[in-house]
Amino acid sequence: MPKDTDVLHSTSKPPVQGPVESVSMEKVNQVSNTATNDKDLVELAGYHAYKHHATTDVINVNGTDFSVIHTKYNTESGLDALTVENFDTKELTIVFVGSEQLKEDWLGTNLKLLSDTPPTQLKEAVDYFNEVNRDHGKVSSVTGNSLAGALTNAVAIENPSVKAVTLNPAMLPEGMVNPAKNYSNITNYYSKYDFLTSTQGTIQLENRIPGNKYSINNGLPLFSMFTSNHTGYVKADENGNHTIQIGLEGEPGYGFIHIGAADHIVTSLWTGSPLYGGSAEKIAINHENMTALANGIKEHVKGRMGLATGYLEKSVSIVDDESARFSLRVTVLQEMFKQKLEETAGDPLFIGIAGTGHLIKGCIDSLISLLDKAEERCRFLNAVLNSKPAEIIEYVMSINISVDSLFAPVRSYLQDLKDDVDNLVAGAQNIITKDIPDFFRGGKDHFVDAVVGELTAHYAVIFANKNKMHGQLNEYENQVQSVADAFINKDNSLAGVISTNASTLGDTDSVQKTSVFSLDPSPYLETRMKIKEIQVDFAHANITTVTTMILTPILYAMEFVLSLIEAALAAIVSSIHAVVNVGLYGNPVGLIVSLFSDYDQKVKAAANRALEPIKEMLSTVEGLRNGVGRMIVNLPEMISNFKPYIDTAIFEPGKFENVRLYNVAASAIMDEMEILFKDITFQLSHEKGDAIEASLEISESVLHNIQLLSEQVDRGTIQ
Repeated sequence: MPKDTDVLHSTSKPPVQGPVESVSMEKVNQVSNTATNDKDLVELAGYHAYKHHATTDVINVNGTDFSVIHTKYNTESGLDALTVENFDTKELTIVFVGSEQLKEDWLGTNLKLLSDTPPTQLKEAVDYFNEVNRDHGKVSSVTGNSLAGALTNAVAIENPSVKAVTLNPAMLPEGMVNPAKNYSNITNYYSKYDFLTSTQGTIQLENRIPGNKYSINNGLPLFSMFTSNHTGYVKADENGNHTIQIGLEGEPGYGFIHIGAADHIVTSLWTGSPLYGGSAEKIAINHENMTALANGIKEHVKGRMGLATGYLEKSVSIVDDESARFSLRVTVLQEMFKQKLEETAGDPLFIGIAGTGHLIKGCIDSLISLLDKAEERCRFLNAVLNSKPAEIIEYVMSINISVDSLFAPVRSYLQDLKDDVDNLVAGAQNIITKDIPDFFRGGKDHFVDAVVGELTAHYAVIFANKNKMHGQLNEYENQVQSVADAFINKDNSLAGVISTNASTLGDTDSVQKTSVFSLDPSPYLETRMKIKEIQVDFAHANITTVTTMILTPILYAMEFVLSLIEAALAAIVSSIHAVVNVGLYGNPVGLIVSLFSDYDQKVKAAANRALEPIKEMLSTVEGLRNGVGRMIVNLPEMISNFKPYIDTAIFEPGKFENVRLYNVAASAIMDEMEILFKDITFQLSHEKGDAIEASLEISESVLHNIQLLSEQVDRGTIQ
């Protein structure tokens, strides 16, 4: 990890008004060699350039100190740059500053890069290079990010002896890059998730970036990291590490991912040169270099593999936490379904419809009680209608409401409604208690908790393989060191020791015996992280099907029965009105009785009392029918909108994303280790010594296992 102690001396910034040139009075010494590497240049370009260092500041980059000897800020064109000197080698490096100012950088320069007219900043960058070269000594390297990458390349194409390193550079104007030249002095690093370089490639303008172009695995696929994916860095923490926080402190999986661009440039364990664009230059295989290989495995390879393991352990802790919460996740989804189903009616009477249905059942019981009351009062009305004065009774015919024929159907319909409610409750309960838990099932081994189970099983294979890999690296380190120690005079004998699994070499040299390390394949996560999307889609399709098949027919039946009840009650009301009218006004004698007695008042009073419970029933039934109607209309939308709740229950989205991000970080390291071991096997190949050939076989085995483990880790990265 880069240890960025940052500025060791002055941290003052230049004045904000007017162009400023600041120069250290210290004499610049003659360059002794060119050792400032790509990693240092990338960090200078992507991080320190944007800190606006002042002269006399001392910057620490990956353990190397650089002194700021000259700065050029706040120019009219927007050009910002600084020149630093490597404390150890006395090399001079110009660091151009990327886009920061809207008017000067974005409007005045970046947009012009699309044309064939070079912006002013490009010319001023070349002028600044010449100025530093003239006044402060030979410039060994130039570097920049974004717009500053274009400035760097503009300088480099005119100065082929100068080393140029860029990070996510902007393209040059049309016509500046000669397609016939390879510009071997220029190296451009593209961050995996950078928007600028990917866009330039998409619109087929990448040919306007000169030199070598290499992809590095820094950054994370997050919109919130839009800027840092481009610059390659975030603000360093107190330990000098550039990390992104994952999760919340105190929660499972809380941790940090290192995203600094320089961390992800793979370099040779022997020379420190970047390992891109084919194999590195061959080195001599001798005692010194075999010792360097052993030390590199111990310090770098095992360190990076340990970091990847740490990321995977964070992922496992998140998965384990989701597993422990399985019952809660199921219960929450069940309760949410009940709540959302009940809300579709938009009526408090339907609360509990997915549980016991006690409220609506109580309402139906009340309707039955009202029906009984209405029936009783209609019978009383019949009695009143037939209680005419004795003097005229023989002249008036008897009138009755047909109570039994009118009330029996309503009573039957109410019982049907009660049965339908029971069926609705039973159907909802079946979905809640049986179907919803089944929505979690699936995966390779038909797990009860498909996504969590699949991830758990896959990680079990990965960690078993990781342990084997760690053991193999330990043995490989010891074997390489043994080869180094016995390199001069034990070559032929040592090969026999390694190949025959012996534990000693002659009488003097002890060698770690060779073991066979075969990693296990994983049958899990074959659909990668898309497994969750597949499971959620499956669950949502199933809940849509069962809800439509089970609940919708019952709701339509309820709506029909309620309509029948309304019609039957309306018939009762009409019958009451009809008999009253006939009884009072249907013949002259009845009319005379009404005029000279209280008979009509008694009939009207009895009729009104009979109508009271009927009217109350009609109001209640109408409310129930409207509620059922709303359920029929709203149920499809409710099921459609239920998908996010399923998604959260299957695996909480934020946590699932954190699992993926840790896997992305671990996979990036595994890819880098694969590049590294390809170089190791290349360096050990075509050697005549038997011991080296034996070490080569082991190196190839390590490479094969890294590739297998890398593929397994990579399954957890892509959705």
